[in-house]
Amino acid sequence: MLVLMKIFFVSFFVFIGFIFPSASFASHIELSECVEIAHCVREEWEVDSIEQPFKEVKEIIENTPRSVIVELDGDYLHAEVTSKWMKYVDDLEVSFVPESRKLLVRSESRVGEGDLGVNQKRVDLLKSKLF
Repeated sequence: MLVLMKIFFVSFFVFIGFIFPSASFASHIELSECVEIAHCVREEWEVDSIEQPFKEVKEIIENTPRSVIVELDGDYLHAEVTSKWMKYVDDLEVSFVPESRKLLVRSESRVGEGDLGVNQKRVDLLKSKLF
C-alpha cells in the first residue's frame, strides 16, 4: 500500500510539472531555420552592450504600427505584422538566449513566393532601433 501511495504522489507531481512548467523550463525557444529564403529572414544578434535586450525589443514591437504580440512566453515573443495595403499577415519571432546574450530574430511571410524584401527591412529596422 505504501509503495502504491509513493507511485501515485510521484506520478502526480510529474504530471503537474508538465502542465505547469517552471519559468526556467521555458526560458527561450529555438527558432526554426528559414526553409524558403525568398520570404524569410533569420538572424542572431549579440546583445552584450544592452542591459535588457528582450524588454527593449518587446517595447519596440509594441510601438510598431500594425504589429500585435500574440504570444509571450518567458524569453520568447511571437508577433503578427499586417501589411498596410494588402493586409497580409507576417510572423515575427524573437527569442532571447540569456546564457550566450544573443537575440534570435525571425520574420516570415505566410503566403506567397517572395516578399519584395519586406521581412529583411522589418528585421533591419528592428535592429537599427535596438542598436
